Amino acid sequence: MFIRSFLIIGLFAAFALTSCSDKEDPILKLDNVYLDNIYGPAPEFTSLENPQKNTLIEEFTGHKCTACPAAAEQLKEWLEELHPRLSAIAIHAGSLAAVGNPPFDSDFNTLDGNLIWGEIEGGFNPAARIDRRPGIFAGEDLIGVEEWRSRIDEQLGQAPQAALQLVTQHVPDDGIVNIHAHTEFLNALQGQYALIVAITESKIISGQEDGRLTPPEIEEYEHNHVLRDIVTLTEGLPMATNPAANSSFVRSFSYKLGDGWVPENCHVVAFVVDRTSDLVLNVVEASVHQ
Repeated sequence: MFIRSFLIIGLFAAFALTSCSDKEDPILKLDNVYLDNIYGPAPEFTSLENPQKNTLIEEFTGHKCTACPAAAEQLKEWLEELHPRLSAIAIHAGSLAAVGNPPFDSDFNTLDGNLIWGEIEGGFNPAARIDRRPGIFAGEDLIGVEEWRSRIDEQLGQAPQAALQLVTQHVPDDGIVNIHAHTEFLNALQGQYALIVAITESKIISGQEDGRLTPPEIEEYEHNHVLRDIVTLTEGLPMATNPAANSSFVRSFSYKLGDGWVPENCHVVAFVVDRTSDLVLNVVEASVHQ
């Protein structure tokens, strides 16, 4: 925790000494710095002609949560309907995500996920946070899931304040995915803004409880959008203070995928947050294996 706090202080201190331009490069997590000496310069980006406001849903779940499969099924339908404007990160945290005896011996917990779990109100599964608005607990009756969709539609209807683009390059021989995220602020804004980049994995087969079944244990359940790691710090990489309209930033990373992860099933989810409110301005997602 001391190291993480030190890095956060360093990030903001370094950023405070610079002005807003594409050439700025605040201190990154040392193990995820883009290796341009090996992989070459970052790609060139051009402004999007008609940027849209996309939406992020953080789904809080656990393999011992009996109501979570029904909530996940509903979310799957929305993702199929709204893709690519809706991106999901499934965060396994809390007592219902604890590792136990088979078939619940897979550990989907992460340090980043546990930190994020501590930010939401209630601490129950299934729950969701849409663009980091206050969390919504669905409960066993899943009544709250209707509110999930209501908030998703509300956010999708907002005008974008920032446009995001994402390019990934998988290097199988090195076990690396290179990530290039381009952010353009469409309007002049006040405050501090940060970029968060996460890695998720889908099609993971492991145990899950489902209260609709008797017995409730499913030995081979498909877990999707599972948070594997956050490439930046959990709080994000500081990117802009009081950005001017049309100011743009490219941030690049070289990230080593975890042992046992299937690149074809992994995605990069990048989003910009307002550091004051922690709300999401926009989000974009790309496959690791393009």
